[in-house]
Amino acid sequence: MSYADYTYYTETYGGKSVKQEDFLRLSTGASAYLDRVTSGKAEEHSEDDRLKICCCALCDILAATADTGGLVKQSESVGSWSYSLASGSEATAEELMYKRCMIWLPAEWLYRGVARE
Repeated sequence: MSYADYTYYTETYGGKSVKQEDFLRLSTGASAYLDRVTSGKAEEHSEDDRLKICCCALCDILAATADTGGLVKQSESVGSWSYSLASGSEATAEELMYKRCMIWLPAEWLYRGVARE
């Protein structure tokens, strides 16, 4: 299940970095990630705009890190072309994706513990 479609990505979210032919693959991966980090709670809220926006944001991250083996590009030059990958904090796509989920999704969707009464 994909939580956002290309029309939502371009018209509501305002995304521009993912091509239409790549969007289904990326949104499927982003949606699977959302299912994992929410322990399946995402499916219950599939019509919630916060989930759809988060899915689109994750697609942007997946597209940006597709050629780098999951590492985030830190800098890029044009003359004598070169680029460097980030290291340390926020060095991987997964770290960046989880931080984006923490921005858009309610904490109770990401909570994995057991409530005490």
